[in-house]
Parts: sequence; C-alpha cells; structure tokens
Amino acid sequence: MDYPSTTPPLPAEYYRRHAERIRQLASEATTAAVKEHLRAVALQYERLAERVDHSAQPTDP
Repeated sequence: MDYPSTTPPLPAEYYRRHAERIRQLASEATTAAVKEHLRAVALQYERLAERVDHSAQPTDP
C-alpha cells in the first residue's frame, strides 16, 4: 500500500513567497480578526518551507 509523502512536493521558496504575500495582505487588512488569521496562514506557509528545507538536508550515516 502506497502512502502519500509527508514532505510537501514544492520547493521551499514557493511557500516563502506565499507567506510574504499573505503577510502583505495582513498588513493591508482593516480588521483585527482578519489580520490575525492571515498572520496564522503565513506562519503555516513558513512551517511548510521549513519542512521542505529539513527534508532536503542529507542525513548523517
């Protein structure tokens, strides 16, 4: 049985670009709830980028 990969399939830079775009939207938002939600989404993108970075690092033998 094949299981889906736990590593996001896109490059880390993809997620970082989206995180930056979401942070820009948060800075333009006019309500606190929307700003908070967008900042949380940006953080999730950053975490995905970190997962990609960590999965790309070779493991020690």
